[in-house]
Amino acid sequence: MNFFERQTQARNQTQRLVCMMILAIVMLIGMTSLPFVFNGFEDYLSGTGTLADAFLAMAVIASFISSIVVIGGLLKYRQLRAGGKVVAEKLGGRLLNGNVRTLDEQRLMNVVEEMAIASGTCMPAVYLLPDESINAFAAGFKPEDAAIGVTRGAVTLLTREELQGVIAHEFSHIFNGDMRLNTQLVAVVHGLLVLGLAGTYIMASLLKRDKRDVRLMLVVFALGFALCVAGFIGNLYGNLIKAAVSRQREFLADASAVQYTRNPQSIVGALKKIGAHKQGSIINSPRAAEFSHLFFSTGGSGWLSRMFATHPDLSVRIRRIDPQWDGSFTTAAAAGKPVPDQMAATAD
Repeated sequence: MNFFERQTQARNQTQRLVCMMILAIVMLIGMTSLPFVFNGFEDYLSGTGTLADAFLAMAVIASFISSIVVIGGLLKYRQLRAGGKVVAEKLGGRLLNGNVRTLDEQRLMNVVEEMAIASGTCMPAVYLLPDESINAFAAGFKPEDAAIGVTRGAVTLLTREELQGVIAHEFSHIFNGDMRLNTQLVAVVHGLLVLGLAGTYIMASLLKRDKRDVRLMLVVFALGFALCVAGFIGNLYGNLIKAAVSRQREFLADASAVQYTRNPQSIVGALKKIGAHKQGSIINSPRAAEFSHLFFSTGGSGWLSRMFATHPDLSVRIRRIDPQWDGSFTTAAAAGKPVPDQMAATAD
């Protein structure tokens, strides 16, 4: 695997997807403004208005729409800027820095320190999640407030080199600014959702208004309807783009993990164990869905789930690193012990 080439591909694809999102937002604003421009031209042709009025209407509507998206996005952006420690605590994590209780926890801290040196980033706060599944996450807006969380299942079931692969993957997210990028994308998508909600509110407010001015009502309804359609279509498209960007950053993090560890089988082994483990990568916290995009692995089935999935399929990720993979998830657990599912299969 040429991990530098994979990293370049993932970065280029991310740039293309972000450009597509920006272009889509500009087109939505333009399309929403068009009906009012046409109305202005109609007035101009009938002699009741001027070209300046038509372009002024377009500028006012475009500015109004843009301000809704920007304000909605900024409000969400402020909410999401909480440090990684806040996310870890919401997921039920226990801080390990200066509070190690077992040899497995000490091994995890040692691996995190090694990967911090390998990636050239500062040592983050490390949290242990109580889940028996195999998963991890990196959270925080910048490296200085980053936190890495690892499930108990990952700590106990993964070998040291597999744990290195998982932690290296998370350090890639920190080093490449993926947390900041994702926060920005979530804020933009939320701004588009607010646009749709604003349109719905405008249309609903017509029911409480004086209905004598029919022309004004039609104009306001047209504005509300246009905002509603543009907002919800934009939100749907934005979520698709956000998910696609997230999948590319996962590929980038996998390639970077190989670079940091110089051992492709470290992360491949961890991915195989997730596929073989009964609980997979499931996080049982009530807040898990809210932060699913941060995890090392998430599951999903069906074409619709895959379209909106923030992570590629396990098999796709493994084959990107190891094209010779035979498709089997069977692997040994840490310290030579089999994964629980394999123990049951052997007993049968």
